[in-house]
Amino acid sequence: MTSTAWRVSGEVIEREELLDGRCQVVLDGESDGSGAGAASVVFAVSLVWLLGREGAIPLSEGYVTVADDAGELNASLDAGSVEASEETGAAAVRARFTVDAAEGDLSGFAQLSGDAVGGARVTCDIEVGTESWSGELRLEEIE
Repeated sequence: MTSTAWRVSGEVIEREELLDGRCQVVLDGESDGSGAGAASVVFAVSLVWLLGREGAIPLSEGYVTVADDAGELNASLDAGSVEASEETGAAAVRARFTVDAAEGDLSGFAQLSGDAVGGARVTCDIEVGTESWSGELRLEEIE
């Protein structure tokens, strides 16, 4: 399995308590230009989970877009959890997403040798604050 990891950070664009008792956060960010995934890559992340629980809470929805200057990959939640603090608003997220759409020239994602759709996944290990977020996102080819 080939993979590329990016150190990423960005802004919390939206944080909303939905009427059905769930929390939704929308994040925008970019790679810091270091490590194996040194190319400039931008990320958009949307996550949803049920409020009012303690410990590891399963994510109920999630989407990630990974884009460089020429192409983009879109991925939907496969599995994941969040540990959120009601007091501080901080959240630790661990999740796995399956790539379900790709557009443009994907040559910037050199670790993908085959079809990205259904053949790749994005994993994340991120810390979300009230205004900013950071962590690691990894693009992996599924063997």
